[in-house]
Amino acid sequence: FACFFTFMARSCFIMLPSYGLALLVPPILPSYVHFMMGTWLLFPPSLYELLFGTKIHVSGDKMRRKESSLIIANHRTRLDWMFMWSVTGRARWSALMKIILRGDLRHVPGFGWAMQFSGFYFLSRKWSKDEHYLTRKIRYFTTALEPHKLLIFPSTDYEPKTKAKSDAFADKGGYRRLEYLLHPRTTGFIHCVNELRKGNVPALYDITLGYPKTLPGRGELDLVTGTFPEEIHVHVQRHDMESIPRDDQEVDTWLRERWYEKEKRLEQFYKDGKFPEEDPTRPYFPPSADNFLIPIFLIWNLGLLLVVYLCVVSPVARSYLLFSNALLFVLSCLGVIEDIDRRLGEPQGGSN
Repeated sequence: FACFFTFMARSCFIMLPSYGLALLVPPILPSYVHFMMGTWLLFPPSLYELLFGTKIHVSGDKMRRKESSLIIANHRTRLDWMFMWSVTGRARWSALMKIILRGDLRHVPGFGWAMQFSGFYFLSRKWSKDEHYLTRKIRYFTTALEPHKLLIFPSTDYEPKTKAKSDAFADKGGYRRLEYLLHPRTTGFIHCVNELRKGNVPALYDITLGYPKTLPGRGELDLVTGTFPEEIHVHVQRHDMESIPRDDQEVDTWLRERWYEKEKRLEQFYKDGKFPEEDPTRPYFPPSADNFLIPIFLIWNLGLLLVVYLCVVSPVARSYLLFSNALLFVLSCLGVIEDIDRRLGEPQGGSN
């Protein structure tokens, strides 16, 4: 509830006024939007790590902040994108992140509006529509003043229905069945690689997520019930973009080979409860990387309490909340919110 309400409050009380201000002073918007989004993305990790005791374990190649990159990851639960914020926050990537999401999420009150303000990508899952949209978004992405990170899940979230579809696809195409993953959809990934290569994006990060104990298998319902994993394990592999083949069919094969490797890694992970590269004596992040948790927790919760208080005691605040929600709903349906910094003709930028 706190996460949802802060999204709502952020959209109504922070981003909507910024939209109006940007019409008068356009250059201020990109940095402001990305800074605010970066700080908000640290709020959910502060909740489930401080209140529910979730522990984060990271291993593998170092995550470089000063380079634009494509990020791919397995999609074990509907909340993987949120759990990754614990890692991207410590790597100081939060303000630089863009995530490719389902198109229907753009209109979710609060959450979807905030994601639109922040320039996230929303796909319809129909390639005839998505190809042009993705090309436009990525070409703008590669002109960013600061390095940016684009996260894509090549497969959908893992559940019995999607597992059955993945197995049917494997049987029809002559591929091996996967037990811990779903077979990736390669069309969008190939297009992303080709377009990012044109923009001289230097790196691809392959992220493997593992949950050795509690698995949040009910998605958003787990947020309501407070069901969070005790441990989240993340393994990072960095690839130079130039190491990826240029032929589309070879890129398809390259991704499937990474998925077979990931399958073996996860098979061993669920036997051992950890990735083999994990070393408790050599932490992936320095202790100072955790310093954001308490300040972010306090700032956003105090802001939340302030908004609630104002709405309780002030008719003006309540009227503004109703008006702004209605206005944001209309602007979202009209497609006005998404990419507002691009629509104003300003380059992207931001700070963490």
